[in-house]
Amino acid sequence: MSHRRLVPAVLVVALLVAAACGQKSGVEGTETAVAADGGGGGGDTGGGGGEREPGENDTAGITDTEIVIGIHAPVTGASPIPQETFDIGKDIFWNFLAATNPEALGGRTVRVVFRDDEFNPNRAVQVCREMVEEEGAFLLVGAAGADQITACAQYADENDIPYLSLGVNTEGLEGLGTYFAASLTYEQQNAIVIDQIEAAGAEKVGVVVIDTPSFNGAHDDFVDRAEEAGLDLVVDDVISKTAGESEAAAEAQELKNADAEIVYVLLPPTVYLSLAAAGRNQSFEPVFVGPGVTNGLNAVTRFGCPNVANGQFLSPFPELDVINEIEPDYIPAYEQFGGGTTPDDIGLALWGLNETLFLMFEATGPELGRAAFMNAIEAGETFEAGIFPPITYSTDDHFGGSGAYLLAADCSIDQYTTDGELIEVDD
Repeated sequence: MSHRRLVPAVLVVALLVAAACGQKSGVEGTETAVAADGGGGGGDTGGGGGEREPGENDTAGITDTEIVIGIHAPVTGASPIPQETFDIGKDIFWNFLAATNPEALGGRTVRVVFRDDEFNPNRAVQVCREMVEEEGAFLLVGAAGADQITACAQYADENDIPYLSLGVNTEGLEGLGTYFAASLTYEQQNAIVIDQIEAAGAEKVGVVVIDTPSFNGAHDDFVDRAEEAGLDLVVDDVISKTAGESEAAAEAQELKNADAEIVYVLLPPTVYLSLAAAGRNQSFEPVFVGPGVTNGLNAVTRFGCPNVANGQFLSPFPELDVINEIEPDYIPAYEQFGGGTTPDDIGLALWGLNETLFLMFEATGPELGRAAFMNAIEAGETFEAGIFPPITYSTDDHFGGSGAYLLAADCSIDQYTTDGELIEVDD
């Protein structure tokens, strides 16, 4: 599949001029509202309507003193992110909550268990089962990795276990009664990306997507939107999940030969890094764009600069450059509970997920159980944790995201920076 490229410096200004504006708490100023055309949202994705009844293991992972959460992510095989980053970041919010509001959650503490799913769907199911059966997890969270999230979410649905993840594909997830997306899906983000490309004035677009059925829906949705917008898709390729230097070099050469201005990618960080490096070796440096989350993490710029200098990706959370304006507790809490490590954006993402879960636990009330938890979050209440855009679910819509931030690589500091305001998606 093919990629698309953006004009870095003027992009946000063009977006603000081109789209409708509104006010939002967070980074001060206006934000862009973009129609999502229903992609990835709505549909028959709920629990079939009506109140859920408690099952046999309804209160597993809940005691009078503790709640257990299981999180999985691919820290090996797909991304250059050390497991220590997850091990530290997963506990920061809960330690902060216990220190500042010890009576919250009925005085319970939260124990978070983490497993590396190794970028392998079968391994993801194995570690999710371990976290439920051996560690007693009440619910499960997928931090990244579409295929692994899909596999584990299906396991969770079969066992009536609540499962949340950052928004990824909808293939294989629509119709799962216990799955809830905590941010925009790839399809929903595509609407924003198309507006970015149009605002940048680019015409020749390349698309490169890893070869997995999970991405078929997002790919087809993007191609449809691009064609409707009159963009010229000069390359539309798939690439293997484990593409090496030679495959990446061949793909970069094809994109260069086609004069692709923008390259839209749905790739794991390791493959994106290889493709960007291959392009630069061939004096081909398009702007890489696409849905979030993993290619917009600072681990990518730290390992990939200067090759990824033109990367611009969407994300459900802003970067560290503006976090004090949006969540002033994050950095002081990380400095207090992070064991002397430097606050990072993995911790930021985990803070946002955990704060969202806290709001959902509070909405459920003191009688926590899996059925009660899912009934509560399907009731139409909006959960606004601060770092993440607001999330709202119903019994027939478990894709509750409402917006995204645009992150732009800054290789002068080897980090992503937040490029403008929250971009909201219209229903």
